[in-house]
Amino acid sequence: MVFSSLVFLLIFLPLLVVIYFVIPKNNKHIKQYVLLVFSLLFYASGEPLYIFLIVGCIIVTYLLSILIEKQNKSALVVAIIVNVVPLLVTKYSNFIISNICLLFHIDGLVVPSIVMPIGISFYTFQIITYVVDLYEGKITRQHNVALFALYIMFFPQLIAGPIVKYSIIAEQLENPDISWDNVKYGTGRFIIGLGKKVLIANQAGFIASSIFDNNLSSLTTGMVWLCILAYTIQILFDFSGYSEMAIGLGSIFGFHFPENFADPYTSRSIQDFWRRWHITLGSFFREYVYIPLGGNRVNKARWILNILIVWTLTGLWHGASWNFIIWGLYYGVLIIIERITGIDKKIPAPISWLFTMFFVMIGWAIFLCDGMSFVEIFTFLGKLFFVNGEIINPVSIGSLKLWGYLPFVIIGLFISSPLWASFLRPKIIEFNNNKQYKAVSIVNDVLLVGVFGISFIFLIGGTYNPFIYFQF
Repeated sequence: MVFSSLVFLLIFLPLLVVIYFVIPKNNKHIKQYVLLVFSLLFYASGEPLYIFLIVGCIIVTYLLSILIEKQNKSALVVAIIVNVVPLLVTKYSNFIISNICLLFHIDGLVVPSIVMPIGISFYTFQIITYVVDLYEGKITRQHNVALFALYIMFFPQLIAGPIVKYSIIAEQLENPDISWDNVKYGTGRFIIGLGKKVLIANQAGFIASSIFDNNLSSLTTGMVWLCILAYTIQILFDFSGYSEMAIGLGSIFGFHFPENFADPYTSRSIQDFWRRWHITLGSFFREYVYIPLGGNRVNKARWILNILIVWTLTGLWHGASWNFIIWGLYYGVLIIIERITGIDKKIPAPISWLFTMFFVMIGWAIFLCDGMSFVEIFTFLGKLFFVNGEIINPVSIGSLKLWGYLPFVIIGLFISSPLWASFLRPKIIEFNNNKQYKAVSIVNDVLLVGVFGISFIFLIGGTYNPFIYFQF
């Protein structure tokens, strides 16, 4: 089940809201159990068998946390192993076995086909933050197993984040901040996220997939650049839209999740981009991998190694495919170059922004090549630079009948640009907060209703509605 599905919007969410708010506010424990039951139903709707895996990980981790709280290192190690092994087996076993067979020329070995549990990369990392922080004494143990299960399984952030540290949400688990203001704010954030997903990401994604699914040899340079431009918009509005919906849903039920995006396409350096993109994942790798490795408090050679380790793991986290490893190392190398040369601070802001976006788009081209061989990846990338193909063929692009989707890509480009983020949006917010213009709030509400209505119409008439980050 996805947030942008009719089943979720018409049945699951309305039913949960009615039950949750019919229960008196002072019966908080009943509300907590309602959220837990609906979260179990939400996950089971997509993964009925793997519900036993996540519940098993939760129970084992809860029991081990009793020892971990007493600084029992063995219990910590066991807890990490118990939670990481299912991730390794379901996500990486096919990749590892296939590459071993290729390396040693082993024929006839049947590679097991294992379906990866939805959201396992996210909830595994969330569990790791809990047990590590508990061992280090940064948090106190959650004694109520139901509340611990709710922390891991709360449906808004279960499938694709944001990755929420226990210290952020501990008090809210006990006493959710339920108020009309939070409901109104959360509803607005949810609708904005839904609009991002349905009206922009889905339309841009249709362009990207329509081009990318063609035979590689038939793609021209113009088609590949249009594909990457559309994918650049799709992946931002798909994932940030999901995060906004998750934050909005959390607020409706009295929970405040951390922001996961901060206008990443306004960045003026690769380092700045990764401070703004998928913020909670970056925080995880910085706090639980990079700093324990020594961070930047080591000599230059070791620091370079630390960066490459972190970015190799970041690439692998996104998928068991060589393109993700290349993508991770690509960003690791770019960050090393930036840090050593300081080049991003030596050129004018508009130029540094253009360079950053160019390298980000090349990164998304690598990211898109999931499952391709090395030859296919570099053939695809070569077409971006006029290698092995025509520069442009209007007939080829026109035959795909994508022109009707281009306005949505243009809108996405505009509202993700520095012009919108740095100049226009702040002016609109300032105007909205001016108490002399009370009618503005009414206009905002009308616009939100309009966005929801149009998104709903698009959902009824459309068929392209995947969430990119569900595969991770």
